[in-house]
Amino acid sequence: MRPRRFTLTALPALLTALAVVGCSSQAAAPAGGDAAAAAVQGVTDDTFTIGTTLPLSGGAATSGKGFEAGLKAAVKEINDKGGLRGRQVNLVVLDDGFEAARSVANIRRLGDQEKVFAVVSPAGSANIPGSYPYLAQKGMPLFAPVLPPDPKQDSVFLLGTSQRDQARVIVDFLAGKGVKKVAVIGQDNELGHAIRDGVKEEAATVGVEVVANETTEPNSTEVSSAVLKVREAKPDAIVLGTDNTQSALIMKAVDELGWEPAIMGTSSTVTTGSAGTVGPAGAAAKGIYGTFISELPTSESPEAVAWRTVQQAVAPDQVGSAYALQAYASTKIFFEIVTRMGDDLTWANFQKTAESLKGHESGIYPPITFGPAADGGHVGTTGAKVAEWDGSAWKLVSEDWLEPGKIVS
Repeated sequence: MRPRRFTLTALPALLTALAVVGCSSQAAAPAGGDAAAAAVQGVTDDTFTIGTTLPLSGGAATSGKGFEAGLKAAVKEINDKGGLRGRQVNLVVLDDGFEAARSVANIRRLGDQEKVFAVVSPAGSANIPGSYPYLAQKGMPLFAPVLPPDPKQDSVFLLGTSQRDQARVIVDFLAGKGVKKVAVIGQDNELGHAIRDGVKEEAATVGVEVVANETTEPNSTEVSSAVLKVREAKPDAIVLGTDNTQSALIMKAVDELGWEPAIMGTSSTVTTGSAGTVGPAGAAAKGIYGTFISELPTSESPEAVAWRTVQQAVAPDQVGSAYALQAYASTKIFFEIVTRMGDDLTWANFQKTAESLKGHESGIYPPITFGPAADGGHVGTTGAKVAEWDGSAWKLVSEDWLEPGKIVS
């Protein structure tokens, strides 16, 4: 029998078919309900594999190490209880150095080589959007990334209140304290852009004037020029849209000038609830404010107490990290969704099950509701609280979750 030959005219169709097979590595459950027959990436009879990409080095390494510790705590906790639907959870962690290109490459590696079921709690705001086209093509879930803009894609689920909405809460809070003029110092990336956009939007609504808007380069330690230009504009307050390292340097530069504007940042830019930013800033950090999107690590809620116990066993140096608590809580919510999926462990059913959450109480995040992405995006929460660093600890300022658009005096 002669071997079959493909003509050149048939080759493009063959390559297209192969590409579809390669990108669609997980099929939906077949008609008739035989979920066991569906192709399930990252799931075997005994294991369930998830992965993440984090800045374990670079300018945001403090946050990256906290997120890693929280992920590992959640994985240990569920494995010690028998696993996820009877399967031991494997966690693959990759370092991206807070560089967008490495983050994009890592997410592709997790999907195509490591064959994870989902990417869970990756960071950061500026790096993850580069993976949105790949995720749209592949369909693999990306759950609780910290904290990029919402692409309104079916497979991307944002859990924490966005940088933009946190910036809006910041402006509302400052306006309630009598601030009339604000300045923004933000990086030239998605993190800085989102915070600038939120400040601009809310300032126009509440009558606060944005008198300066200065830019820093990601992973740079040069912030003095931006601080000096902002001082010339004489704002009452500075809103930070910078990574942990730069935020600390800005606080120190302001302090060295003998200048005393209010300084406020988001959960990402001042690491509210942890010492990641205020520690390096030293005495210059006293009195700064920060929004936070999950309970403080010192919370006495049963869920936070449970986290501290398991975190002590996994990484005791991260027991005070708000990032660790956030990642732990995000991963627990991911596990809750998978548990609700029954035996149909497909990506299509993950989306359906996640979108069924309505006002879900985690004990750590604000109430969580995911609607269909087409109805406005997959952002589960919108509220934030505010805390102040008193020089030795973060002190809660707002008892309730503050929604953007409401001034609190």
